[in-house]
Amino acid sequence: MSKMVINMSLPLSVFSVILSAIMLSLGIPNELFKQGSALFGMIALIPLYPALRDAKSWARAGFLGGLMMFLVHALSSFWLAYFKDFAIFTLGGSALLNFFFGILVGWLLRASDRFSRSVRPFLFAAIWVVWEWFKSSGFLAYPWGTLVMSSREITCLIQIAEITGVWGISFLMALFPAIVAETITAPRSLYPPDAALFDRKRSLSRALAESPAQSSISASLRSMKAPLAFTAFLFALATGFGLLRLASPPKPETTLNVVLVQQNGDPWVDGGLSRNLLVSQKLTREAIAKSGKKADLVVWSESVLSWPYRENAKYYRKHPRSDPFVDFMASTGVPLLVGSPVLVDPLNDGYSNGVVYIAPDGEQLGWYGKMQLVGFAEYMPFTEYAWVRKFFDAVVGFSSGWIPGTEYTTFPVTNGEGKTIRFAAPICFEDAFPSLIAKLHNAGSDILINLTNDSWSRTDSAEFQHFAIASFRAIELRTTLVRSTNAGYSVVIDPLGRVIFDMPLFVEDAVNVSVPVYPHRTTLYARFGDWFPAIMSLLSLAAIAIGEFIDRRRYFR
Repeated sequence: MSKMVINMSLPLSVFSVILSAIMLSLGIPNELFKQGSALFGMIALIPLYPALRDAKSWARAGFLGGLMMFLVHALSSFWLAYFKDFAIFTLGGSALLNFFFGILVGWLLRASDRFSRSVRPFLFAAIWVVWEWFKSSGFLAYPWGTLVMSSREITCLIQIAEITGVWGISFLMALFPAIVAETITAPRSLYPPDAALFDRKRSLSRALAESPAQSSISASLRSMKAPLAFTAFLFALATGFGLLRLASPPKPETTLNVVLVQQNGDPWVDGGLSRNLLVSQKLTREAIAKSGKKADLVVWSESVLSWPYRENAKYYRKHPRSDPFVDFMASTGVPLLVGSPVLVDPLNDGYSNGVVYIAPDGEQLGWYGKMQLVGFAEYMPFTEYAWVRKFFDAVVGFSSGWIPGTEYTTFPVTNGEGKTIRFAAPICFEDAFPSLIAKLHNAGSDILINLTNDSWSRTDSAEFQHFAIASFRAIELRTTLVRSTNAGYSVVIDPLGRVIFDMPLFVEDAVNVSVPVYPHRTTLYARFGDWFPAIMSLLSLAAIAIGEFIDRRRYFR
């Protein structure tokens, strides 16, 4: 393999970062490639790697890192601009935040330049994993725009999620372009020391041939053989594990007949709430009537019941006037899982964004409150201070939000065989958070049923991105994931991450689906959680600290 020696100017570095951002955005599900592209995902970081490695200053590295994260976020999550009146926070604020966080990532990735070529790619991949873990955790967590979202097509590789979570996949997806870039490019340290003396019209190959550094470059090439072999081994190990899992798929122990209702309505539109309730009732009746099999559970999407159910029982006995909800429930004879506000703090009029579980006779059997809220949209921090409330009131017109849920709740349902099945019901983008869903699973859930409102996004890519990041929960926990949405992507995913049923986007539809239920398992990821990125964090910090220590010793000698 020939070597390329690139002394990147700032324009060339910026171009490389823009190219990487575009390719990563094409790898993630988008308007061109609806399910994303694993190819673009695998090669996306190749231009970024030398741009950061060979940055001439910390300022340049920080700027390039910030630019990369800003562009990926803006290009892949542009649909956040449709988030009602909150675009200033959801797109503008989050893009700016990604830029500032990206500065830190750029600095960390540049710090790997002090290590040998055989180590740098692995440190790069470890730091990348730490970045994606960081951006997927905490109050402002946003797991979108990640490498793993481009990997769904590589079915045999992603099975390692049951061991490492998505973080092991991200590590391999970042390692591949890093090792390729390190192999085909040479850093500034390998430039011939008298390069300026060469005639600029001479070819690069001749310059290298006449350079005293030729032997050094040859040695550098040889030094990459071991890292390349180890990288190949890691990919072979992960792929081999995946092939074994795919060759011996788990067997379901029973099924649950679930009526999934996609009413294709936007609750944020005037009149949308009452319209969505009526359409959901109509579609449910039609699905039950034409399926020919008894339904065990009906699942609607998030935000269909606009008023807290328990406190407004009288209202739901009479409304909608043309088809009262409580009468509808009695006519179906099937329990319902549906999104509804839940009053949790009567003294302060505080509500949780919740789902309620309702019996056919109209009794509320249980509820779950959303724990991971959308920062600055569903939950406003520091609103206990008057000046903060005044600020939010002036900027977005409100200063209050939902109260986070606190309990990992599961619900029981009996299927046609008389077996009791327990399910957890994460709300909307909660299914994108591995550790949260693992805790719901560990609370005794046999299947996961997610209720989502994504219709506001207005784009196919937003629906498929949510599906892509959520689908890994099924693999991590080896359980079935059911997604019931108001406009898409309503889907059933098996424990291998395969789609076994789906509905088209942005259409009214309802289907009685036989959902396979598998024996409850506690996978390695379910037991130990985010152990992999935690180790990557410690290794990265240790490596950077050791490198700094060695540099200081050399400096003071």
